[in-house]
Amino acid sequence: MTATDIEVFLAVCRHKNISKAAEALHITQATLSIRLKALEDELGYPLLLRGKGKRSLSLTSQGQVFYQLALQHQDILQKMRSVDQTLAQQSLQLSTISSVGNYLLPPVLERFMEDYPQFRLSVYSMEAEAAALSILHGKTDMALSTAKMETDQIAATPFLRDPFTVLCAANAPYPDAVTMKDLPLWHEVYVKWSAEYEFWHRSTFDNHSHQFHLELMGQLELFLSRPNKWALVPRSVANFFRGSSKLRECVPSFSIPDRSVYILRPKDNADTIGIQCFMDTLRAVLRPQYGDHFLL
Repeated sequence: MTATDIEVFLAVCRHKNISKAAEALHITQATLSIRLKALEDELGYPLLLRGKGKRSLSLTSQGQVFYQLALQHQDILQKMRSVDQTLAQQSLQLSTISSVGNYLLPPVLERFMEDYPQFRLSVYSMEAEAAALSILHGKTDMALSTAKMETDQIAATPFLRDPFTVLCAANAPYPDAVTMKDLPLWHEVYVKWSAEYEFWHRSTFDNHSHQFHLELMGQLELFLSRPNKWALVPRSVANFFRGSSKLRECVPSFSIPDRSVYILRPKDNADTIGIQCFMDTLRAVLRPQYGDHFLL
């Protein structure tokens, strides 16, 4: 049974006449009769009463029940066909802090645009506080941030625990498994990955004054490729540079608190089609990479 078979049956029901139904469908009466008979044979019961001398057709008792089901099927089919049109009317305004936008999001955005080409997608780089304000003011639909920023109007959902590792210049003289003593502080390239990381770093390294303090995320590889430079970076950043001939990873033997990354969205409009599609994409791309560290 196909959608065309059901369309043929419904046309006959509307016109109550084989020739008129065939004319409306732009097919021959013979073709229509064959399709209708094949449908009845497949179902195993007659749908129409075909009394001699009758100008119009009527439904059998089984045909009346099937007619209601056919109407439901046609309605569902029309809704399914309108999905693309519905998505084409959707837009997603996304804000993100630069470290997430530069290193974690590229494969997610690529997959989102492949799966939902109809969406109008806008991505903005902002500081955490500005990202939260953009949601409050209705300028963006959601934000990705390392700051929880939960309020009466904003929901903050943790979706990733991003563990830290060490990146250094490819020719730096550091062992593959490093201790704090192996890493000279005057060669560190410091990045403020989050407020929690900044607090941990200050308390661990006794407020050490950094020779290199980097806020331009796009220049991280350039800074780290200098002789003996190293940096503590989240796993998402190390993954981004995997395969780089200029950098290599060292596994830290000391404990560093994971960086938490949150989805911020308005509490009164948290389940829009755009937000749900984007969260589905996050799951599809990041869960295989991060396993239990991915929280959605």
